[in-house]
Amino acid sequence: MAKRAAILARISDAEIDETAGVDDQVADMRKYVASRGWTLDEAHILIENDTSAYKVDKRTGRTNRPKFHKANDLLRTRAVDVLVVLDIDRLARQPRDLEDTIDIVTGSGFAVTCESLTGSCQLTDDSGIMVARIMCAAANKSSRDTARRVSRARQRQAEEGTFGGGRRPYGFADDGVSPIEFETAVIRRMADVVLLPTFGMPKGPSVAGIARDLRSDGIPAADGGQWTAPTVRDVLMRPRNAALMVHKKGTGRKTYGPGDVVGTAPWDAIVTPDEFWVIMGKLTDPNRRTNPGVAPRHLLSGIATCPCGAVVRVSGSSGKRDRPIYACQGGTGRAPGPHATAPQADLDALVEGLAVVILARDAADLIKPSQGTVDAGKLRGQVAVLRESKAQLGEDRDMGLVDRPEYLRRAKKLQVRIEDLERQLADVADVSPLAAFAGVESEDAARAVWEGLGVGTRREIVRAIMTITLKPAGKGFRPSIDQRVTIEPIKPQA
Repeated sequence: MAKRAAILARISDAEIDETAGVDDQVADMRKYVASRGWTLDEAHILIENDTSAYKVDKRTGRTNRPKFHKANDLLRTRAVDVLVVLDIDRLARQPRDLEDTIDIVTGSGFAVTCESLTGSCQLTDDSGIMVARIMCAAANKSSRDTARRVSRARQRQAEEGTFGGGRRPYGFADDGVSPIEFETAVIRRMADVVLLPTFGMPKGPSVAGIARDLRSDGIPAADGGQWTAPTVRDVLMRPRNAALMVHKKGTGRKTYGPGDVVGTAPWDAIVTPDEFWVIMGKLTDPNRRTNPGVAPRHLLSGIATCPCGAVVRVSGSSGKRDRPIYACQGGTGRAPGPHATAPQADLDALVEGLAVVILARDAADLIKPSQGTVDAGKLRGQVAVLRESKAQLGEDRDMGLVDRPEYLRRAKKLQVRIEDLERQLADVADVSPLAAFAGVESEDAARAVWEGLGVGTRREIVRAIMTITLKPAGKGFRPSIDQRVTIEPIKPQA
């Protein structure tokens, strides 16, 4: 009876939709299988395109290769009799991975095997296993040497402030150095939202809200696609936004800290270093929800109130979604009346027009003064030390050196100190929602700035400069929009 074969093709680096490398491997292995008189089910052609056999997941210490594991499963369950690969380094570059396959082969008494076209991986007897182990160790050493050379080259490039290559970073041209003015303005806009004191709080701005506003404004991401919460996060967490060049050993996606900075970039910073590290702290803080549920999509939802004290939200007018209104949420018996409604579009237009007037007149007085006397660098250093202490405490717990009650007591104490220092840092870098209006001296200029903001930032500005209370219209009476609302500007503090 003919043996049943499976084939595993792999290539480490490939562009999207580029399959020439693995296609060639599959073609060669098909011929090999046919020459041996084996059968091949199309479902047993396993392809790992753009997949590393060397990089390991930091959490598991193993490579992330679903198709490799499926190949092993086919051997383990005797669904196939032989696994075919082009070469040992297509099967494994990590000895741990190779040993997984060896265990299956030897456990079956060589009833199932693995063979390569080059002869470097012949798991058909003990001699073949010995050779495969040696060849895999050599492949692993080659990958380590390459990783070391690439890491050193990246470090040199970072220290020299040069672009290390790769896909075009958002905000910069293909050379990775020349800023694109429109895109750097978008990065600044996103950063300003994260720096708001209410970012990540319930009903406050969020990463998802930033992405939604960019999509609504028709602003494309670097690849021409739509913004998502992960792409917003990735762009905001790049040190290059603060003109910082960083280097950190290791593979895969990295999170950088001040200790990883090795140089300064030749371009102008989009955000200051202090602002950048505050942004990093907010986006990586597990205790802060950067996507706190569904953020309001309308300017005044949850902000404007009814005379009964309840907030208003958008709903359809008498069930008609084409005429949305702001409706009191307390009109279902939860609070005594009278209750109020107002057409959404009309009220938004009124509030936005008044906001522009207030911002042109009072923005300079309303903007929170800078806390320039605080040593932000010292605070960041203290936070880094405390976070390291907390991480070490966790390792001590895992090793059994600290029991759970003691761990919880000490961890809580460290977290309290960390949060206190981060609040001080936030006071340094938190941006007033009105910051973009600094220096604005006319209503035309204020209107231009307003139109460039997302809904999330506009909502924070409205909260900061006015209170809005709807008035009941009364039956049979259709007052104008300015008669249906009371708007009280918040006066600048003396």
